[in-house]
Amino acid sequence: MVKKIWKNKAWDRKVGDWWLRLRKSKQGELLHKWLSNRDVYVFLVFLLIATAFWFMNALRDNYLADFSYPVRFVNVPDDEIVVGGTDQKVAVKVSANGYTIVRQRLNRSFAPLVFDVAQMRRSAAGENGNAWVLTRSQMNRVREQLLVGMDLVELRPDTLVLQIDKIRDRKVPVVLKGSISFEKQFLQAGDLVFNPDSVMISGPASLVDTIQAVATRSLNVELLSESYQQKVQLERLPNVKLSHSEAELTIPVEPFSEKTISLALQVVGLPDSLQLKAFPSAVELTFRAGVSRFESIQPSDFRAVVDASEVLKNQRPGRLRVRIERVPEQIQSYDFSPLFVEYLLERRRP
Repeated sequence: MVKKIWKNKAWDRKVGDWWLRLRKSKQGELLHKWLSNRDVYVFLVFLLIATAFWFMNALRDNYLADFSYPVRFVNVPDDEIVVGGTDQKVAVKVSANGYTIVRQRLNRSFAPLVFDVAQMRRSAAGENGNAWVLTRSQMNRVREQLLVGMDLVELRPDTLVLQIDKIRDRKVPVVLKGSISFEKQFLQAGDLVFNPDSVMISGPASLVDTIQAVATRSLNVELLSESYQQKVQLERLPNVKLSHSEAELTIPVEPFSEKTISLALQVVGLPDSLQLKAFPSAVELTFRAGVSRFESIQPSDFRAVVDASEVLKNQRPGRLRVRIERVPEQIQSYDFSPLFVEYLLERRRP
């Protein structure tokens, strides 16, 4: 690519024109005279030598410098988990001459400071809380890693704090995250089936106690006309382990049919001294259900009512709304007619 650029005659002409214009300008003439002056190079050499001597002389003085030590926590009890504070470091302030500090800077391979979690002090917060340790407990270990001539001035922070929580196991159900659609004249024939239908989760108690279910990864299944069976991945939860990474999903599918039945209206909300006659006295209800459950659905599984308490108010309505108070779980959907009925209110004969 570079060779092609320099072989381009148009590019050569542009560079040549630019250099020619620069040399003809006042700035170009000054730059050419300055670069042609031998004294300039002699000055630069002596300036470089003087700077080097100044720097070497300055390194003889004592300075304060900061270094950072990595931290490692070990021996965490089996029934506990560290939920915060593991990424801490210890800042070390030292005093030494410049040569020693430069050498230490060039050799920054500090061994981590190791702290035993089981030996750290605990807060009185019950099952979970904080554990802490004083950094001065590792002062000798820090001194061992410093070069000769370095004096340890300070360790920061003076205390390292870990957030500790108890490990808790809990069994939660698997649920679907996504959407399902069906071809015309088909519907879901029953509950979704997962195998396994629940998983064991393990993690910090404060987190596990808030998890009510484990969802699948987003899944969109469209236009089903027959039962569906597929393994699906479970959604990972941060800082929580799952006993299973996937589950087998079964979606039962079947065609549906429609049926129309007549339901007698029941009147509620009237005292015993009054009676109400509705016109019409029954409603036509059309429901849709899967063919496997169609024959088991009876009119007695439904209940249609009108609330007559409205007629006892000062503002008596001209019609009463019909409500469907009970429907069987097996149906997919339903419609009914009429939505309102006329009525006649009478006093019961003694």
